[in-house]
Amino acid sequence: MNTTANQIAKIISTPNPSAPITTHALAELGNGSMQNGLRRIVSYFAAESASNLRLGRIQGGLVGVIGIAAVAGGIAFIYHETQKKQLETEGKVILNTLQKSANKNTVIVEETPSDDVTEESDTDNNTPSEK
Repeated sequence: MNTTANQIAKIISTPNPSAPITTHALAELGNGSMQNGLRRIVSYFAAESASNLRLGRIQGGLVGVIGIAAVAGGIAFIYHETQKKQLETEGKVILNTLQKSANKNTVIVEETPSDDVTEESDTDNNTPSEK
């Protein structure tokens, strides 16, 4: 309840209110009809209560959605980290195996003079052909 509603409830629930004051206030609220004044007070409290209930439902829904998103995000994060660790472990096993194999079968390749020769393209040596 908001502060205005609390103040209204406090005034209404005071012990032994004088009848003339109460009837005068109800008649003034209801434009001369005490019954309409009482309906107006009840309508106000019903609307105020429904507003708080709606707000509470919205807040509860948002908290629930955020909570679910946080849990799902945490699970996804843990899953991806586990996958990364497994891939890293697999990569290290492959690397170690290849390095061991490469060290055992090392072949020394000598560089030959033909390796230094670069090929020239045909476009560089274009000369008109004579007939």
